[in-house]
Amino acid sequence: MEFHDLPEISSITSMVTLDNVHPGSENQLNGDYLSTLVKKCTTFCKSNDVSDPIHVLKIFQKEIVTGRPLELTEETSSTGIYGETNFILVDRGDLLKTAIEEIRAISDMRKCLEVQFYGECAADFGGPRKEFFSLVLQCIKEEYFEPVREWSDDYEAVGRILALSTLQNGRLPRIMSAELVEKVFNQVLPVDKYIQDLRKGLDSLGLVQLVQELPAVIHLFTPQQSNPLTLKMLTHLLKPQFSAEGSNRRQRENSTYTLFIKYMREAASGRRGAVNLGSILRFATGTEEEPALGFALQPSIQFMESANFLPTANTCINRMNLSLPDESNPLPLQEELFNLFDLAFCNTFFGLE
Repeated sequence: MEFHDLPEISSITSMVTLDNVHPGSENQLNGDYLSTLVKKCTTFCKSNDVSDPIHVLKIFQKEIVTGRPLELTEETSSTGIYGETNFILVDRGDLLKTAIEEIRAISDMRKCLEVQFYGECAADFGGPRKEFFSLVLQCIKEEYFEPVREWSDDYEAVGRILALSTLQNGRLPRIMSAELVEKVFNQVLPVDKYIQDLRKGLDSLGLVQLVQELPAVIHLFTPQQSNPLTLKMLTHLLKPQFSAEGSNRRQRENSTYTLFIKYMREAASGRRGAVNLGSILRFATGTEEEPALGFALQPSIQFMESANFLPTANTCINRMNLSLPDESNPLPLQEELFNLFDLAFCNTFFGLE
C-alpha cells in the first residue's frame, strides 16, 4: 500500500482505544496516555505495512503534537494559525544554556514549540523554531557528544530537545555515535545514568518506546554520511516567482536572478568566506537542509521594489526577497552586491520582515 493511500489513523477500528485514558496531569502525559498513543500508532503502522521511518514519523507526529499547527500552509498563510504553544525565550549569545533552562521548564512536551530569540520581534510560525533546532543541535553535538560528558546532569533536557526536533519539523538529530544510539534505544538495564537521562528525555515524547515497537525508526537517529546541498538542489528548492515572460519587470527580475545564481556558484565553491549554500537556505527557511517531512510551504524567491539591495526573508513562509533595479536605482557593481549578500546570509536574523 502506498503511503498516500493509507486511511486516516482515526478511522482504523482495530486501533488501541483511548476511551479510558484522559490526559491531564504531567504523569499521565508522560505515562499511560503517551504509551497508549505510541501503541495506537504502532498498531496502525503494522496493520497497514508501514515500515519506512519517515512515513512512521509523519503518522506519529499527527498523533503526538498538539496545540497550534506547526507550520503555515497555503491555506493558512494569509489567515494565520492559532492555538496553544510552549513559548520559550533563548539567547543567541548563550543558546545552549538558555535552551536547556527553558526546555526543562516545559510540563506538556506535546504542544507546539514557539521560539523567540532575545531582542528579536519575529513571530514564530515555524521559521524561528527551525532555526533554533538547527543551531542548538550543533551546540549539543559539540558540547555533549564530542566527547560524551558522562557526569553532566543535562542529558534529560538534551533528550527532550532531540525529541522535539524530531517531531516538530526540525533537523533529524543524527548527532550521536552509532554505538551510543544503540545503547540509548536498545541496551538493557543497567545503563549509565546519562543514558537513562537521555532515554527519559527522548521518551518524554514516546520515541524510545516507538523504536522498541518499530525498530526501523532507529534510523532517524543513526548517523549517516551527509548529502551536501548542491546548487542544483538549492535552485530546485528555492523557486523564483517570475512575472510574465516578455514583460519589462521580467527583464529586471532576470538581471537580478542571473547575478544571484553567480553568487550561489561562488558560495558553492567556497569563494564567499563563511557563506555556503546551506547559509542561503537557512536565511530563507530557518534551516540549512530540507526537513525530513519536507516544507509545508515551497521555499521561494520574491522580487520587490526597494532602494536597498540587501536581501530580506520571512522564514515562516520560506520566502526570500531580492530587490529589483530600475532607471533611478541600478544594480550595484557585482562585488558590491555580493558583499551585501554576504552580510545578509552570514546573519540569518538580520533584515527579517
